[in-house]
This record gives sequence, structure tokens and C-alpha cells, in this order.
Amino acid sequence: MANRAASPYERQLPVPQGRRTVTTKGPRQIQLGRTRRGPMGAKWQLLCAAFVASAVLYGAIVGGQIEKIFNATVTGAERAAVAMGFGVKRVVVEGQRNATDFAITTALGAGPETFMLAFDTDAAKDRLEAVPWIRHARVMRLLPSTLQVEIEERDPYAIWQNKRQTFVVDSEGVVLAPALPQAFPHLPLVVGEGAGKHAAALYQTLEPYTDLKSRMLAALRVGDRRWTLKLRTGTEVMLPDGNIEMALEALQKLERERGVFEQDIAAIDMRLLDRITLRLRETAAASAQDTTTPAGVPTSATGTINQPAIHQPNGRT
Repeated sequence: MANRAASPYERQLPVPQGRRTVTTKGPRQIQLGRTRRGPMGAKWQLLCAAFVASAVLYGAIVGGQIEKIFNATVTGAERAAVAMGFGVKRVVVEGQRNATDFAITTALGAGPETFMLAFDTDAAKDRLEAVPWIRHARVMRLLPSTLQVEIEERDPYAIWQNKRQTFVVDSEGVVLAPALPQAFPHLPLVVGEGAGKHAAALYQTLEPYTDLKSRMLAALRVGDRRWTLKLRTGTEVMLPDGNIEMALEALQKLERERGVFEQDIAAIDMRLLDRITLRLRETAAASAQDTTTPAGVPTSATGTINQPAIHQPNGRT
């Protein structure tokens, strides 16, 4: 027995790499109903469609008492046309990655009993763009029984955790769907009120600091005004409210010269621009206590900060 040929509509979702998802190969076909094959040919179907279209046009011209009679006639003609094969039997979708078939077909609002020529593609477009995953949509009729849908999806940017709920959001903070962090392991985790909305601005600022980013476990939004970065070692980096770039420059220099990321430090407090406060872990020393050091002042308008002196508990600098 010969092997069955693969259907041209079969597809395989690739594993997402990095932050961007990968568009699937080929259009996605959604079958809405069984297509009955009758004795009529394509030409006869087109003639029927032309007849029904003429009837609909005539109904738009006439009015008064005739309109009521004609509406009933058109309804009957539409049912007849659907029976002849002009109902929506198939939906072909291009650009679908994360939006579900159910969400798309529900937004379309079309089915096997929907007359193709009476289907409002503009209204369907608006309903599709109300689906959180879909940024833009286009809907076209392909006679006799196919709707072609082209969509542009929003890219998932981060996992947002707030009030014990977790969502995937795009770069604008639009909530796309409930999600577990395990479902999107390549996306950064942000926590707290307003974190989803401000995530893109934070990670764009962090882009040059690859060493710090690679050590991050999550970013916590505090009071919807500033960030605390949680590192995989458990260290918390408390950034200021504003002037984040200045603080990150000082932190990068501190790590380069003193290796603070590898030390037994519970928190690096950078909320005050003129000083950095290091809080050691309780296990670091029995007499562990906060140690505060002046962080210098900006040397120019560019916001660079002089290397701070670090005072250890034993008095050494």
C-alpha cells in the first residue's frame, strides 16, 4: 500500500527562539462544515450567485410595501444559494501563531448557513481586531464557500505577574492571555502593579548591560514608580525612581572592579544617587550590618558616576 501523501495544510509549530515567535509555514485551514458535492458545476453555481446578487441589488432599490415582500423572497433565495454551495464552509487563515482557531471562528461569526455574498467582511475585521492576540486583520471572500483571513498578531514580550495572577503581555503592556511562566520560558518575568505596561521601557534600558540581564530572575515594580531587580543568586538591586541609566553605569563599574554580583550580598540599594548601600546576608558574618559608601557625583552632563569606595564592616576600603 502506498504511503499517504502529506496534506498541504498540515503544519508543525516550531519551538520559539528568543523573544520573537516564528510564523508557521503555509496558511491555516479551518473546516466549518461538510461540503456536499452536487451534480451542478462551477458555472451553474456562479449563475446562481449572480441571480441572488441581482435579487439583493433589486431589494436595495425598491421600497415601500414591496420591500417587505422582497425581504422574504431574498431570505428564501439566500437559503437556496446556501443549499447550492454558497455557505461559508472553509476559513483559510494566514499569520496565525498564538490566536486559537476558536477565537478566530467566534470573531468571524460565520458558519455553513451563512450566505457568502451577505457576509459583512468589515464587521468581521473589527471583531477580529478585538481579539487580544490580533493587532490587524483583513477578511476576503473566495467564492463559492471560502473566507480568507490575514492577521498580524501581537508579539508576546513579557510575563506579567500581579495579585497572584499571571499574564502574557506585548511591548505596549496589552494583556494577551492568561499564562504560566513555564509556557513562555524565553520571556522575562515582571511583577507588580504597572509592571506589564513599563516592561519594554525597562528592558530597552537594560539592553547594553548584558551581564546584568543574564543574571536576572525577575523585575519587581515598586509602587508603580521604580524597579527592583531580583538576581538568580537572590541579590536584590534596588534602582532609583528616575536616572536609571546613571545607576546602571555605577553598578556595572562596581561589578567590573569589585565583583559584587559574586559576593554574599542580600541587597544593593541604589535609590540615592550620591551613595550605594550594600546589605550583607546574615550568613556572611555574625556582625553583618548595612555599609554605606559615597558614590561620587556626576563628572559631566552625560551622567557618568565616579567609582564608589566600598567600606567593609572591618573598616577596610
